[in-house]
Amino acid sequence: MRLLGTVLDGINAIEVVLEARFEESLRPSEPRIVGLASTSVREGLLRARSALRGQLAHELAHQPFGLLVNLAPADVHKGGRSLDLAITVAWAAVLRGIPEARLCGLVFIGEVGLDGDIRAVSGVLATLLAARRTGKRGVVLPQGNLREALLCEGIPVHAVQHVNEVLELMLLDGVPWPSSAQSHPFAAAQSSDAVALDLSDVRGQYQPKRALELAAAGGHNILLEGPPGSGKTLLARRMPTLLPPLDDASAETVALIHSAVRTLVPEQFYCAPFRAPHHTASVPGLVGGGNPLRPGEVSLAHGGVLFLDELPEFERRALEALREPLEDHVVHVVRATGVRSFPARFLCVAAMNPCPCGYAALGDGRCRCTPRAVANYRARISGPLLDRFDLRVFVRPPQPQQLFATENEEGSAAVRERVIAARERMQRRFGPGISNARASDARIRAAIAPGAEERRLLAQIMTKQKLSARAMRRLERVALTIADLAASQSQHESEATRVGSVHISEALAFRLPEEASAVG
Repeated sequence: MRLLGTVLDGINAIEVVLEARFEESLRPSEPRIVGLASTSVREGLLRARSALRGQLAHELAHQPFGLLVNLAPADVHKGGRSLDLAITVAWAAVLRGIPEARLCGLVFIGEVGLDGDIRAVSGVLATLLAARRTGKRGVVLPQGNLREALLCEGIPVHAVQHVNEVLELMLLDGVPWPSSAQSHPFAAAQSSDAVALDLSDVRGQYQPKRALELAAAGGHNILLEGPPGSGKTLLARRMPTLLPPLDDASAETVALIHSAVRTLVPEQFYCAPFRAPHHTASVPGLVGGGNPLRPGEVSLAHGGVLFLDELPEFERRALEALREPLEDHVVHVVRATGVRSFPARFLCVAAMNPCPCGYAALGDGRCRCTPRAVANYRARISGPLLDRFDLRVFVRPPQPQQLFATENEEGSAAVRERVIAARERMQRRFGPGISNARASDARIRAAIAPGAEERRLLAQIMTKQKLSARAMRRLERVALTIADLAASQSQHESEATRVGSVHISEALAFRLPEEASAVG
């Protein structure tokens, strides 16, 4: 008897062929499984035998020899609980003599309890995508994974709650199953309006709001610095509401990642994810790894926002591990069995205090930190990591007149319209899915095409502010985003975007907010 199951490898599903038969050298009470199976997979044999005692008690009692199950390919490590249902079905098929052709082309996935209940597992979406890609007949999966399964079109599914349901279907000769056609019931959730937060909740803070708009439009990483209670977290949590909805390809990738760790919410299929790991997060927890291998927070934020609150409090190794995904938008995890790659294209929003107590920049006498303590605190963030933040904004506490003003603040929907218009300009210039933050340096320079005045201003900025070449390139990207936003609101919009001195000067103000220098 042969049938199909899958195991999860990172965020991808690996097809496993189960070969089951009675082996004369094995006693009936000692079933065995071979093929680099982990402890959890081997324990699936015990769960399967217990689950089958309901309908197949007589067959189990008169089983002539022990069951032998081989998992192919034999050189791939198999772990997790997803093979339980496949093992159970294979055992039942051998006991009842079910023809192999009746189960041909079906993939079985699910955890089986001792009483036969079939429980939800992670990675179902990866299984469905793999089954669709290889032209399988259908997938039999737990009822608890059905809502997630409906996100994948083009592959029939059959959801079950108990082993007995599967056994009854196996015995019905000539009944086509699974027979349910796929639908896509969450197409209405294409807007981030599903998020309850809104930018209008933030009173005042006009410069930080402007920085959030630039970050959302150009895909720029942003660092918010300010004393406690100034509104840094309030601003950061509203960043997803400014981002355009995900396209189909991005939404499918995001769903695939979250399916692997059971954090997928089908109703938010098109919404940009928001992840806010605690500053005690480990390196594997942040960038991926562990045993079993799983994506980290940077991959769970793919297509959305990664919020790092209290940035200097993160472990130094964890912060330095962020440099690769911030630059390359992918994480490579090296294992003895090979290299696993996880997508990590996210917008990073970080927040920090200016000193250990947080009140150094207010000048009201509350700060008691020594200059050495302030220097040590700020030195926790390396220069190369700081260079990867295109925008740096100092967030001051709002004034009472701003907090108690009666006029309405601009909402997320209005800002998001401008962001979408600016991104459309970028995609016409660079291609689908490429923002100013992701385009190559050569294409950015060609798009800016600075004149003599702009070149002189850029050279003056680099000399006076002692900026690195990377910092200058990022300043140019922000200036281009500012120009794109201005052009997208123009009454005489054209394909070309003109980057002038005013755009460069505004970009510099966001690069070095404490100096707020206007050069030239």
